[in-house]
Amino acid sequence: MIIKMKKIGLMIDTSADMPQKYIDQYDIAVVNFMVNFGDESFIAHEEISNEEFYKRIREGTVHPQTAQTPYQTLYDTMLKAAKECETLLYYTLSSKASGQFQTATLISRELMEENPELDIRIVDTMAFSHYITATVLYAIELIEAGESADDVVQKSLEYVAKWDACFVVDDLNYLLRGGRINKTTAVVGTMLDIKPALTVRDGMIETIAKIRGKKKVFSKMIDIIKHSEGFVADKTKFMIVHSNPEEIDKFTEAIAAEFGADKIKEVSELGPIIGTHTGPGVLAAIYYKENV
Repeated sequence: MIIKMKKIGLMIDTSADMPQKYIDQYDIAVVNFMVNFGDESFIAHEEISNEEFYKRIREGTVHPQTAQTPYQTLYDTMLKAAKECETLLYYTLSSKASGQFQTATLISRELMEENPELDIRIVDTMAFSHYITATVLYAIELIEAGESADDVVQKSLEYVAKWDACFVVDDLNYLLRGGRINKTTAVVGTMLDIKPALTVRDGMIETIAKIRGKKKVFSKMIDIIKHSEGFVADKTKFMIVHSNPEEIDKFTEAIAAEFGADKIKEVSELGPIIGTHTGPGVLAAIYYKENV
């Protein structure tokens, strides 16, 4: 039996927080980061589940750290995926937040030198989580429409730039540990019950507003979204991601009530890679802006 090679194959890592249904449906190659709790190391999504990860964070005294995919694992996974298609596109998280992009670039060059028939492109999304999921799903649309690999890369990078985010965290200490905010901001914010509204700018997390009082969080986040530059309510769509099972239904209902339930394309949980730096209690609306 002759198996037809895919023209363009896709690869991601666990920072994309992509639901398994898409990975299975579109045969997407995946590599996993490492999560370390002190001397204990786990392969994200293989050796530690989201549930166990957040349980350890809440109950433990050791703050987790993430590590890139081991070199040989990334090498082997990329080689296998590249041999199954004419061109492999690996969409990584922001190169400003991790060395995964640089490592993957080195490995891709090594593989193509050893195997001249391979064509591997490492695509720096300059983003995180469902930014990447949304972009890869768009890349699939382009591939199915017959676009070339060059056009898929160019258009998908233009597409990811049209997405924005508004998210809040429950505990500022996780951002403090990750160096995202300073100690004064964390202490004062906790004392005054101030939650920063955050987004992603130029590959890094930035504060865009400060929300005081838990009751105002949903309405303030919606207001920030509605007034963000380039936002068009009837042409938007949302990818919602969280580590807050207690509040996610209410948050999703608030977004649906304001913009329409049909605008919500996905609701799923943050995995260990992003969760290490944000902690439990995150509510994030990642949304498309037509006029950017």
